[in-house]
Amino acid sequence: MYSSEEIEKKRLLALQKKAQKLQQLENKVPEKRKLSSSPITTHKPKQPRIFNTINPDNFFGKSESFKINCVMITEDRFQIEASYNQELIKLFYKISSKKYDPKTKWWNFHIDDYNNLLQDIKMVFGTKIIISSIPPFVLQTFRVNLRQKSDEKLHISIEDKIDKTLLSQLMPFQKEGVMYGIKNNGNCIIADDMGLGKTIQALGIAHYFQDDWPLLIVTPSVVRYQWSEAIFRFLPSIPAQHVFQFTNGKDCLGSERVTIVSYDLLARHIQTFENKVFGFLIIDESHSLKSFKTERTKSVKKIATQARHVLLLSGTPALSRPIELYSQLSFVCRNFMKVHDYGVRYCEGQQNAFGWDFKGASNIRELQLLLKSTCLIRRMKGDVLKQLPDKIREVVILDPGLIKVATKEMVAMAAHLQKTNGIERHGLLLKYYAESCQQKVLAVGNYIKNLVEKQNKFLVFAHHEYMLTKICNILNKSKIIYVKIDGKTKAEDRKVFVDKFQECDSCLVAVLSITAANAGITLTAASLVVFAELYWNPGTLCQAEDRVHRIGQKNSVVIQYLIAKGTVDDFLWPLLQSKTEFLADAGLNQNFSFSETELTHQKLTGEDLALSESIDKQKTLNDFVISQELQINMEKKFSYPMNEVPQTSTFNSELTSESMKDENSSLLTVVRPSIPENLGQLLDDDDSSFADFDLASIS
Repeated sequence: MYSSEEIEKKRLLALQKKAQKLQQLENKVPEKRKLSSSPITTHKPKQPRIFNTINPDNFFGKSESFKINCVMITEDRFQIEASYNQELIKLFYKISSKKYDPKTKWWNFHIDDYNNLLQDIKMVFGTKIIISSIPPFVLQTFRVNLRQKSDEKLHISIEDKIDKTLLSQLMPFQKEGVMYGIKNNGNCIIADDMGLGKTIQALGIAHYFQDDWPLLIVTPSVVRYQWSEAIFRFLPSIPAQHVFQFTNGKDCLGSERVTIVSYDLLARHIQTFENKVFGFLIIDESHSLKSFKTERTKSVKKIATQARHVLLLSGTPALSRPIELYSQLSFVCRNFMKVHDYGVRYCEGQQNAFGWDFKGASNIRELQLLLKSTCLIRRMKGDVLKQLPDKIREVVILDPGLIKVATKEMVAMAAHLQKTNGIERHGLLLKYYAESCQQKVLAVGNYIKNLVEKQNKFLVFAHHEYMLTKICNILNKSKIIYVKIDGKTKAEDRKVFVDKFQECDSCLVAVLSITAANAGITLTAASLVVFAELYWNPGTLCQAEDRVHRIGQKNSVVIQYLIAKGTVDDFLWPLLQSKTEFLADAGLNQNFSFSETELTHQKLTGEDLALSESIDKQKTLNDFVISQELQINMEKKFSYPMNEVPQTSTFNSELTSESMKDENSSLLTVVRPSIPENLGQLLDDDDSSFADFDLASIS
């Protein structure tokens, strides 16, 4: 809609153009000779009419609009972000709660003055000012919280309503989590760090509201049996026959008090579950619902809208972007913001030719406050478990001599990546990821073989079936007892394998899939974790690490990442760092940082060294030169801040260093590969972007 001033300007411009057209027509019309008795009569040319043209911009005086952004900075104060304006400052001085921050150079005020201040600003500036205001839902949330804090603290007695067996095993911070959930009427997100016992807290909250049961637990299929075990262990007052595992479409829902179902089965048989009203809903690993457009999320939403209490559990509530939190927040916060309002406010929403893009981040500080004030409680291991052993990360640079030289097909594939779009581009990237797996398999196998000689328990994670199989072959040849858990492992077998690794001293190795075994299992019998391959999501890697670094671990945990230069690792490593920094800015730090990661190199002896030398001799001179340059740069530095990535138009693995450190230093500092812009964007996609591909089958 146009303002009255803009309408007047357009009217004046139209009149001016019309007058100019009339003048041009009159000048072109030839003059008719007038009859005169005098033969020498002359006629002066007709003078054109002069119009006093009006400049619409100057008619009302030139006006410049400016923007201000209102944002919450604490639970009771908001801040106005705007460029300097004398009239605006005069209004600020009239507010008694005003405060000036010399660091940010912005003014902030008490939330009670919000409406009056904005009303005064609109009266003074009118249409000259564009205000990005605080959403009504957010404003109301903080105001309600202030009123509740001013009231007397609510005393809740849980001893009579929660099973004593469970209460006796709660740690102090876990009891605090149970109380938080009860005060929120069972509608909240427990986002504690992995390994801090979210399951026992969830069961405690649910048992407090048992009068509203039946209880439905929605969980990944691989951990559904662990939930029934936890119920039998912590809630012995619930008879075993009242706990039901929904395993296929032939099952019928009866009078069971507790039903456990996987995400996929719920989506497939949603009509069966819609016919029964569940008063309490627990959603485990709720970050699986990060996309509100998937059938899985839509199915859970149908059940959540009927439930009185919805409790979400997630160790990684925001895997990559704030928009991934929206569906989870909408489950536990009744009358939550609409997705468009949320996206514009917190996801730096931008409208383009294809619609709205909500992949960014904005007003993160306010979002963090909103989460804390409404429904989310999050504790990190370092905050609540001071006695928990340290986690030490190491980067192991695999021997270049055992890394296969990139084939012509891979080089062509990398070049083709720059010219493709959409699904074809994703497919090429995944194939390049798989090819890199084959490049490093020999070096990884050599490293694993040396590890097993030490006779210490350890976990080894990989992504591709090809890599997992090769590792198992090496263990078989070495006659090592091991367990393997991947996407093909049945849920009931997982528990058998986990118990075997935990209880059997002779079982030394657990070979695990990064995506299939990164959650829901405890493997604290080991204190060493090896990643044979990287993965593009830091949350997934952190979950995998914490299969060992959790309650019950008595030793310091060592995490080793095996890196092969000249492969996709050159791009995945910096990507992981950039995503980790983003999560930290959002207040969702996962203790996943490489700022003090130790750098080591694969050591070869005997036959392995000879093999490396023989492979190295087969390289061409060009391959040798490139490898040496890469090795020198990689040895100097390997990690770096993502915001300094130089953009290039060609695909290469050459590394550039921006700051030098002592060559003998073992800490990773600032170094980066030159990342092609398109490839960097591809690697920044989340798991949902690759949903149409069978990742494990690419080999």
